[in-house]
Amino acid sequence: MPDKTQISPAQLLRNAIELQPLFRKRRAETRELRRVPNESIAELKQAGLFKTMQPARFGGYQMNPKYFYDAVVEIARACPSTGWVLSVVGVHNWQLGLLDEQAQRDVWGDDNDVLISSSYAPKGVATAVDGGFNFSGQWQFSSGSDHAEWVFVGGLMPEDDRFPGTPQIGSFLIPRCDYEVIDDWHTTGLQGSGSKSIKVSDVFVPNYRVHTFMQGFTGDNPGATVNTAPIYKLPFGQVFIRAVSTPSIGAAQGALDAYCEYNAKRLNSVGQQVVDSPAGQLAAARAQSEIRTARLKIHHAYDTLLGNIAAGDAFADRDRVEFRYDSCHSVESLVSVVQELLANSGGSAIYNGNQVNEYYQDMLAFRQHAANQTYAPAINLGAVMFGAPLQDMFC
Repeated sequence: MPDKTQISPAQLLRNAIELQPLFRKRRAETRELRRVPNESIAELKQAGLFKTMQPARFGGYQMNPKYFYDAVVEIARACPSTGWVLSVVGVHNWQLGLLDEQAQRDVWGDDNDVLISSSYAPKGVATAVDGGFNFSGQWQFSSGSDHAEWVFVGGLMPEDDRFPGTPQIGSFLIPRCDYEVIDDWHTTGLQGSGSKSIKVSDVFVPNYRVHTFMQGFTGDNPGATVNTAPIYKLPFGQVFIRAVSTPSIGAAQGALDAYCEYNAKRLNSVGQQVVDSPAGQLAAARAQSEIRTARLKIHHAYDTLLGNIAAGDAFADRDRVEFRYDSCHSVESLVSVVQELLANSGGSAIYNGNQVNEYYQDMLAFRQHAANQTYAPAINLGAVMFGAPLQDMFC
């Protein structure tokens, strides 16, 4: 591979594609381990994929997020669990760039390959003390936690004056020595993501290692003083939401790949070759169209938002809520087409080891993430279309 300090988006994508055979080969092992194998994490690092949105000051490429998510699609196409971990861990390298410079030095001062996991649900309790917070809590779903030396975990904070009556939510950055990883990850999908629980018991978190959702929403981020590239002006929600939806695009493409291979010579229940069956052909065509649509919407979103930044324009509320809805709706749409692929793969597809079925189970796991639920974003989009103010801090 070429010198990573000079990497281009095209080379980054080629690096991801070159890893696909290895990750396909390890897919079963990844599920059995219930975490991504160490060698896969090492290969993702060597390919430069975790550093796509990391600040250049710490060895990163600070690229347009669309290039990161293009790579995520290709990794998830080969192994959904590995693609998921790349996506949700890799986005933290961008978020850390939003925090105070000292927080960045704490994590990357000695090793800029250090990774961060997360669980943003506001289950932590923060008590303000001199210089920071005493903090405790327990969280599920910290994907890739076996490979991380730090974690972002969510907690409630005092109210923001701009939103009276609404508790403020913060991300608290905590080192491995101050938290426990609980091995409780036993699931029917994304088994290899290692999304274990995190427990924190009365630790001190300095103010500079806290990032509030409100800062991420308004762009009032402490890291902006040192990280001035356009991507650090993007709203937190507009980058984070794609981290939990984009792997489904790759998994859907992997399911379509497996469907075409599995059904190439298979006969359906009436003795017709599936490749000659209108139902089988239609399932493939619908899946391909939804996959392509989802990918194009990611590029459109970031081209629009970064175009606003380049022009010095404010982000339009309508764009923010529409892009938020697009993100979760893509997962819902892709689950439907992958289910159709499974339905056209015959009764034998329910057996263990059928790849279409395995991808489908991972798709269902993607959909269960809170940020991939469509109801609230759809209601918010509809309200904004009728003139109501934007209410979602993940937009």
